[in-house]
Amino acid sequence: MVASNRPNEIAELDGKVVVITGASRGIGKSIATAFAAVGAKVVLAARTRETLEQVAADLKKAGADALAVPTDVTDADAVQRLIERTLDVYKRVDILVNNAGVGYFGPVVDFAPDAWDTVLNSNLKAVYLCAKFALPPMLAQGSGQIINVLSVAAKVAFEASAAYCAAKAGALALTKVLASEVRRQNIRVTAVLPGSVHTPFWDDVPMHPDFAQMLKPEHVADTVVSICGQPSGMVTEEVVVMPPLGIL
Repeated sequence: MVASNRPNEIAELDGKVVVITGASRGIGKSIATAFAAVGAKVVLAARTRETLEQVAADLKKAGADALAVPTDVTDADAVQRLIERTLDVYKRVDILVNNAGVGYFGPVVDFAPDAWDTVLNSNLKAVYLCAKFALPPMLAQGSGQIINVLSVAAKVAFEASAAYCAAKAGALALTKVLASEVRRQNIRVTAVLPGSVHTPFWDDVPMHPDFAQMLKPEHVADTVVSICGQPSGMVTEEVVVMPPLGIL
């Protein structure tokens, strides 16, 4: 197990099987590292094989049990293979973290239909697909958690971000519906809504908030792990994580 200084209340995550999408960099990589630090078995999913396998190798070197499964989370067959591979290796799925997503920005009048589809598919369709295929083993074992890492954009609209805001708002609605559908089967579904986080997400965005005022990926990762370590009655369906100055 990777060495950890985390509090005792999340010790029960030791040995849990956690599937994390968008795990090759940024928030997803930090979430994988945080779960590994409390002894979870982490299944890493992302499109870029080389980068993903390097993250898995680094975690293994630190003592973690990690599996890299290159996956396009917008493709139903690929997501099904991700869950099947997880079951083949670990026999169960305890936690799914839907973190993958891309953002393209611009005013609606100039926004290309293909770009709209890409943003909606990666931020909304992918959440549906991963939940759809992770739920059957969770239902069979009588327990599970799904964490959807979204954005404050799910609740706060800002200019030149129609596709991104629409996708995140849709994913928040999906979270609420799904939580209602599976709550009685001992499966908890939660959305985490961070403010701006300093990750490579912003590399291709010419106008962005001050990096010094952003959250760090570790802030989001700590929140996700903390949620998974809490008794079910202590966590609502939405958790908003804002940076110090409340920027978007």
